Amino acid sequence: MIQFSFINLLLLASFSTAQAADYLGQFLYKYDSGSIYRVKVNDARSMSWVCIEGSEKGANGIEKPERFKVAEKIYFASWVEKTGISVSQVINLKTMKVYSTIIDGKERYVLAGKVIREK
Repeated sequence: MIQFSFINLLLLASFSTAQAADYLGQFLYKYDSGSIYRVKVNDARSMSWVCIEGSEKGANGIEKPERFKVAEKIYFASWVEKTGISVSQVINLKTMKVYSTIIDGKERYVLAGKVIREK
């Protein structure tokens, strides 16, 4: 448990609010599959999302992802939703692209899409 907490502290320290100012805000993730998610990131420790178009329309959640800065304006985020679905993402704010891997039981989905800053 001590090692896990230390790793979490390192990840949070690498994703400080000062470093992640460009990551904060409200975004649309428009996946190539046609699904669209509104994502709100208010601080370095939480985010919320809602599916506004696609097969999951209406689904939503408030998450506490592990996040860190990979490079200038490129971030990695990973979390497990209340339903048990695991999500990992790379968000590239240079190219305004998002790449996601979603694991639901034995099913794995790999998605790519555009990021649009709303606020």
